[in-house]
Amino acid sequence: MIQDNIDKFISIINKYQEWILIPHYNPDPDAIGSAFGLQFILEKSFNIKSRIFFSGIIGRAENKKLIDVLEIPITMLKENEKLPDLPVVLLDTQPGTGNNPLRSVKMLKIIIDHHDINLKSKNISFPDIRVDFGSTCAIIYDYFKYFELKPSVNVATALFYGIKSDAVGKGRTPFKVDFNYLDELNAFISHEKLFAIENPKLPFDYYIHINKGMENSVIYDNFLVTNLGELENPDYISEIADFLIRFEKCETVLVMGFHKEIMQLSFRSLNKKINAGIILKKIIGNLGFAGGHPSNSGGRIYIKNPEDKPILSKKIITKALHILLGKITSGVPLLSLRDYLNY
Repeated sequence: MIQDNIDKFISIINKYQEWILIPHYNPDPDAIGSAFGLQFILEKSFNIKSRIFFSGIIGRAENKKLIDVLEIPITMLKENEKLPDLPVVLLDTQPGTGNNPLRSVKMLKIIIDHHDINLKSKNISFPDIRVDFGSTCAIIYDYFKYFELKPSVNVATALFYGIKSDAVGKGRTPFKVDFNYLDELNAFISHEKLFAIENPKLPFDYYIHINKGMENSVIYDNFLVTNLGELENPDYISEIADFLIRFEKCETVLVMGFHKEIMQLSFRSLNKKINAGIILKKIIGNLGFAGGHPSNSGGRIYIKNPEDKPILSKKIITKALHILLGKITSGVPLLSLRDYLNY
């Protein structure tokens, strides 16, 4: 980290006695872990209090276990509830992306993120945005190293799991720094707690949605699409995208579903010629918001009329086929592939 940058960070942090830390909607382990890690830094290095707020839901069993086992103090911001009038740090998200509850940048002072920088972020006092990191947790651990601060067992485990879940595996975008920091953090974590987080008991609802994702999957050449329809837990969208991208016959996966009046999408790509973040932005266009990395991305479309959902789903699939395959073609239901291929 450049000295001028860290000096500016210290100067801004010390201007206030309390901070608000905000990860993105429906926060994943990288968003949760980075907020938890920064909270620890503010307390131990600056003697400054902070509170973590999130919007949406934390529905994935592993994410619930993460918060429970590591005792992470995170508060859900209710719909239309206002944030306290305190300075804000955005983590794993940026203003104007449509995936966080920040309505005004007036109190936004710091951004820590690993996605491509957008125009609104450039006007913030301290945007620490590093696209050469595969996770925001790795950036936060970089602060630990600079301040020569040893993380607690719970914080180290949260950072480790955040890096691992965001940067390691199929459909992910890792960098050398992520693997280096995983090695370093390994000395501080609780492997027992990590095992509990990675292997939680799964609700019946999980298997219902896995089945639904399989039944609704259609494959077009090597592009697989599924629509989960109405969901109480939008976390299943990204979870099923991660599950389906492992299928040997596909290189790209698009999973969509509806939570309340929002269409949420997850896109995965194993084809190095296809940048998932760029492609999903093209697919969604001006209908909503999208962002991500070369191998994985997510998007949201706000729906004014519920009756438009079937039309919107068809429009998204048609646009995706045109962009990815250059043509509108017939697909084969995934579970019917046995009739077409020699298995």
